[in-house]
Amino acid sequence: MGGRPTQYPDRYAAGSPAELLPLGGRTVLVHGEADTVVSVEMSRHYLQLATALGDGADLITLAGAGHFDLIDPRSWVYPTVRDAVRTALGV
Repeated sequence: MGGRPTQYPDRYAAGSPAELLPLGGRTVLVHGEADTVVSVEMSRHYLQLATALGDGADLITLAGAGHFDLIDPRSWVYPTVRDAVRTALGV
């Protein structure tokens, strides 16, 4: 984002998935509970907001998983992420 939210509020608003709600579809959130980059509370807030605005949403939290574990195909949590994507796509 190039700086803090107080420096670039427009950038943070444009990059916020919650600011785009409602999407008119279903969202599946997968979040590591040990994520120190993005708090799991952000996904919990998104879930609440999406639901309140009429969008379907599910949250899968993974105990012990950090921020980058979710995108590392060698990670122990990757099969859960892969399966969540497949389920969301109906494959």
